[in-house]
Amino acid sequence: MKEELIVRPLKTEDAASVVLMLQSQPPQYARFFTPFSFDEETLADILSRQAQDVYMGLYWLDQLIGFFMLRGWDAGYEVPSFGILIDEKFRGYGLEMLSLETAKIICRLRGVPRLMIKMHPDNISAKGVARKIGFTLTGNEAESGNLIYHFEIKGRTQERKTGDNRNSAAGRE
Repeated sequence: MKEELIVRPLKTEDAASVVLMLQSQPPQYARFFTPFSFDEETLADILSRQAQDVYMGLYWLDQLIGFFMLRGWDAGYEVPSFGILIDEKFRGYGLEMLSLETAKIICRLRGVPRLMIKMHPDNISAKGVARKIGFTLTGNEAESGNLIYHFEIKGRTQERKTGDNRNSAAGRE
């Protein structure tokens, strides 16, 4: 067994390991993470139907230790919603930031200028982290009461959208 960290897209056949990881979290730890039902059939269906949405798994020693998602594109939204859950045993290693930075890179590559997170108002820890890393509170979701935060992605997004490729290798030739 190699000691390597792997970040890769989740496939339909990964549904069971994702559900096992989700269900093995202490209820107090994962109480605010409720993007979908935590059963294998539901998750397998979500993973099999994804087109533009992104579901990524983080693996250490061949074990799923967390995952993140960028959802909403398949439903026609321009701004994806970022969601993440890292196994409680693996908190504090920087996997949350790795996931967020990877999500921002995916958005930049797709020319998406911002991403969104929704969180329960009682999730004090997540609210503090969101503000610390640059998310701005932009509203409340009426039906759930969740807070809505946005992050403006800086970088090459505008360049790609406008077709300005002066900084690309092709543009310098």
